[in-house]
Amino acid sequence: MSTCYSVLFDTVSIQNYIFQSNKLKENLGASFLVEKVYLSYLEKAIKEIFNETINSLNDWKKNPEKTMIFERPVEIGYIGGGNALLFFQKKNKAEEFIKTFTRNLLIKAPGITTAIALKPFDLDNFTEHRTELDLLLQKNKYSFLPQTVIPQHGITAECTKSGLSMDIWNETKGKYVSCVINAKLKSAKQLHNIIHEKYKKILKEEFCFSDILDDLGGIKNEDSHIAIVHIDGNSMRKRFNSMNSLYKMRSLSIDVDNATQNAFSGLLEHIVDHYTDIMDSLGFDPNSEYEYRRYPKNNKNEKILPIRPIILGGDDITFVCDGKLGLHFSKLFIKNFEKQEVRDKKTLSACAGVAITKTSYPFYRGYILAEELCKNAKKVRHNEGDEGSYIDFHVSSGGFSGTLDQIRSNNYKVAQGCLLYRPYKLDSGESPRSFERLLSNSKQLSQFPNNKIQQLRDVLTLSEESTSQFVHEMKFRNKTLPKLPGLEDIDNLFFQTPHYNEEKPKKITPYSDMIELIAYYPKYAFIQKECSNETIYS
Repeated sequence: MSTCYSVLFDTVSIQNYIFQSNKLKENLGASFLVEKVYLSYLEKAIKEIFNETINSLNDWKKNPEKTMIFERPVEIGYIGGGNALLFFQKKNKAEEFIKTFTRNLLIKAPGITTAIALKPFDLDNFTEHRTELDLLLQKNKYSFLPQTVIPQHGITAECTKSGLSMDIWNETKGKYVSCVINAKLKSAKQLHNIIHEKYKKILKEEFCFSDILDDLGGIKNEDSHIAIVHIDGNSMRKRFNSMNSLYKMRSLSIDVDNATQNAFSGLLEHIVDHYTDIMDSLGFDPNSEYEYRRYPKNNKNEKILPIRPIILGGDDITFVCDGKLGLHFSKLFIKNFEKQEVRDKKTLSACAGVAITKTSYPFYRGYILAEELCKNAKKVRHNEGDEGSYIDFHVSSGGFSGTLDQIRSNNYKVAQGCLLYRPYKLDSGESPRSFERLLSNSKQLSQFPNNKIQQLRDVLTLSEESTSQFVHEMKFRNKTLPKLPGLEDIDNLFFQTPHYNEEKPKKITPYSDMIELIAYYPKYAFIQKECSNETIYS
């Protein structure tokens, strides 16, 4: 016998649920609630239905090759990427579990919406039945949207944070809030202790995370930019869909999740090891007579790290950090991610979107921008037929609105062409899209006087004659502008790029990207060089 009953869960609109608020603490609490959906709440429902404790919810991770559904009434197929696949021996028990599990979510995690598919499953025909289950889930997701919060009535006040009914008293806030906000705040309090325990070996009781955006590196009253970073693995859905057995699906899920956790741990170790260099490059001075210029610390005298993870699981990660560190930290994370080994023997890669905004900028809009940047990086990667990792970024001045495409189309096109060459590929090759080459060129340009860099920014928006005149002026002053491969003899700053296949080839310039990188890349990292297994600064 190889037939059982499968239940596939999917959490709907996770990003919208997590990033509703401009308060980092509430976003963190929401993220932890989503994580608990398939941990504590799942386990609680299993105990209620079967009156027994399943030995471990992580049995599928410890022994992925074993299938226990014909020995147990219920088994977890796998959990990952916002999905959970469960197997049941009996259909009525599967239906009872669905009712109990979703009821618990309504009480403990209001606002989280799930989509569910239930059907017979033949483990001997895993690929075919997994595809059918996916199709049923998609159909159910778009045919029914459940109500997961208490409806608002005319006799109840409106919660200013969520727009829902003020229906529960929150001790921390000292006022009534909606049940959704209350659940997020309670969850954030639990998460604070859990994340410090998780990384205690790296933090060494010397460092800590903060739940406040203003503590993430910017010097108060001087610089208030943060970077919202969204990173997503490349072609992961295709890789998962190619798995033709439960064992392979489990193994890939385990390996990808471990790769993400290891990559972030590696990034965290780098931040701790180079904390002084990082904070110095942000303008902090531990010996300053002004307290706001010294390293930020909590009430335990622990140094606050200029980064805070929000989503960390599967191949998906979102973190927030100081505005000048977003690009560098993204690069370090992806490089760590690419080094991780996976049992299907294929290399890992990822694309990143880095939205650099003011701390006062609506957090949800900042996240959506980061997500759009990540998608654009994936789009360019696909169009250019590449298998590497790409990174796209945007510095928001707060004056532009609309989608990423609208912002760039309306504000970054000038008479000569496009002011943006991004996204860039994270390699050290000879391609004009090489991120390492962009760093090298930005370092070279940073040696120019500030007034000449500003003049360069201005002439890029003017006529071809203006830019040509600027180039010749720099030659006369013996100042060499950074060049790209095959473009060493050009007299202008725009060139026709082979990446466009339109009737009228577009012109594009990488110099705006270089100028922004000078402002939003830490100085210590500009001079970082890899030498065997050591990092050397010169």
